Amino acid sequence: MSKLFKIDTHTHTSETSLCGYLSATELVDLYVTHGYDGIVITDHLHDEYISALDCKNNWGACVDHFLRGYKHAKERGGKMGLQVILGAEIRFENINDSDYLLYGIDEEFLRKNPYLHRLGPWEFFRRFGDDILIIHAHPFRNGNEIVFTECVHGIEVFNGNPRHENYTEKAIALCEEIPGLYRFSGSDAHRVGDVGSEYMLFNELVCTSYAFHSAVRQNGFLCGRSCKTKA
Repeated sequence: MSKLFKIDTHTHTSETSLCGYLSATELVDLYVTHGYDGIVITDHLHDEYISALDCKNNWGACVDHFLRGYKHAKERGGKMGLQVILGAEIRFENINDSDYLLYGIDEEFLRKNPYLHRLGPWEFFRRFGDDILIIHAHPFRNGNEIVFTECVHGIEVFNGNPRHENYTEKAIALCEEIPGLYRFSGSDAHRVGDVGSEYMLFNELVCTSYAFHSAVRQNGFLCGRSCKTKA
């Protein structure tokens, strides 16, 4: 059997995410220790995050700050042999508290689309759904019952964050009801104990956000779970 490459699709850095406890360097080193081949940095990008910045009215400066954790992780990953991929976790303004993971983006895309989280899920999907992979993160967390399946390509079925009830059984049931949804698995790593709780396996080693997006679209992945999490 050919080698499968282990990637965590949902991680956060303290340099960027207000709720992050691990620096980019600590995060990378921990994933190397856990035997991963790559991670996606999906730091938060929404108004709660932006409003805490002194530069909140300067989108370019907001992007600079948002990319800080990713760039530090990318530099460390290059030294440690871990692929570090750019993603984002956004929350659309004035809709609900649902979060959406984005893959297939780069710095240029972020700079060209200021305050993109203010579009709303329907307009965002209309504009970018052909080019960006949009995954509803932990869709049933905090009692949420509304999943805009017409605005996403998939849902995060398995989320490893131990401080939340994610109602995995509801996510599985939704995927069974709508088979076309991609099933994702991510650790949602913020702290040491979160690292390595979930993963996805890829047929090839993906090195960029666009390659990650392409691999998913071609169904070149498997959704996996660590022995650290409940089945």
